[in-house]
Amino acid sequence: MAIYLLTFFIGATVASFLNVIARSLPINQNWWSRRSACPNCQIILRSTQLIPLISYSVQNGRCRHCQQQIPHRYFWVELVGGLLFITPLLLPQPNLLQAWLFIALLLTVTLTDLYYRLVPNKILIAFGVPLLLLQPEIVSAVTGFLFFLVTATFGKFLFKKETIGGGDIKLYFIIGLVLPIQPLLLSVVIASGLALIYVFIFCQNKKQEIPFVPFIAAGSLLSYLLMFW
Repeated sequence: MAIYLLTFFIGATVASFLNVIARSLPINQNWWSRRSACPNCQIILRSTQLIPLISYSVQNGRCRHCQQQIPHRYFWVELVGGLLFITPLLLPQPNLLQAWLFIALLLTVTLTDLYYRLVPNKILIAFGVPLLLLQPEIVSAVTGFLFFLVTATFGKFLFKKETIGGGDIKLYFIIGLVLPIQPLLLSVVIASGLALIYVFIFCQNKKQEIPFVPFIAAGSLLSYLLMFW
């Protein structure tokens, strides 16, 4: 039990840090030396106010200085990060380092896509380089890249507009470093299915553009987990 609690806390802490990167890096803000501050009054937070999940809960989701509500996303990102970091421990003989890097990648690009509809190259490189060193699936990576490149080219020709972003195409190259070809293709099916369900249930305008990376991340993570069963 102790290892799960420790891993959960580490995952929540990492997720909190990745959230800072996702908010700052795409707009070229300083994220490596800037101290954490209240998003409302900008007062610098003490270390006791930065404990993942606990600080938010103790303060009832409000800043102690200005008493304004702190966005709920901070709590949920940390909670999801903690839970996701536990999942590799439940798998039979996983490559833990690869799994945690993969989870961190998917979480970070999901956040940048939700915040700015961007998948920054710096983030792809930062995760892609170490994943290249951990038993990479090179054929699968190239397959994923080419599949989405061809799909995007065909979609642009057919609909006269961009249907798949360049960041999504490059992201699937990095995902392909972890997922073999069959799980990679399965992740595409799952992501597309989840996106269609979301559009039909939550979007009144069925032609509305939505961030696709969160669905790619969900499909890729599910495919990764299914590899072990």
